[in-house]
Amino acid sequence: MTPARRCWRTGTRSAAMLVRGRSRSNTSGNLPRGELKVLGRNTRRAGVAGVLCAAVLCAALFSSQRAEAAVKNLAVVTAAGSKLTDVPLADLVKFCRGAQKAWPDGRNFTLVIKDPGSPEMHVAVAKLLGTSAAEVKAAIEKLNEGRAAVKIVDSDDELLRTVEGTPGAVGIVDVYSINSSVKVLRIDGKLPFDPGYVFKGN
Repeated sequence: MTPARRCWRTGTRSAAMLVRGRSRSNTSGNLPRGELKVLGRNTRRAGVAGVLCAAVLCAALFSSQRAEAAVKNLAVVTAAGSKLTDVPLADLVKFCRGAQKAWPDGRNFTLVIKDPGSPEMHVAVAKLLGTSAAEVKAAIEKLNEGRAAVKIVDSDDELLRTVEGTPGAVGIVDVYSINSSVKVLRIDGKLPFDPGYVFKGN
């Protein structure tokens, strides 16, 4: 059972217990009519409060779960047959911003990413392209004026296929989507789950 469902059941169970307690008090005959009315009002209020509390807690849990879903460890990948193993972040930034256009072996640099405006890409976009999510579209259009230096794809599978089939390409992808067609590049000597990795989470 999920935490949200447990929260809801706890709140509604508490409300039900209060209402049952009110019912028992009404039939017991131990309290005057006036006090029974006050008790009834109080238990109804407590029951509603319990349900509202459960609803608020559930909403907070769902919001937290959505936020966690957007937090991903991203890997920088290249084709499995590439000789690249470790790229300094400073060099990667130069490539992504157009200051450097080709690798030392002469192959053109190409960046392959999914929707750059998505929450999971905010960290990568800020560090590599030096722009916000609101301005990234214009920045990419400028980079692509001479050639397609940045390719935007729709899925992780398409990203991996594009990186594999494009000499000199690197991609930014969720670590759990990686397959044998690519290899993970170290950035400043670090891999995605290493402490201090630059693209860890969001």
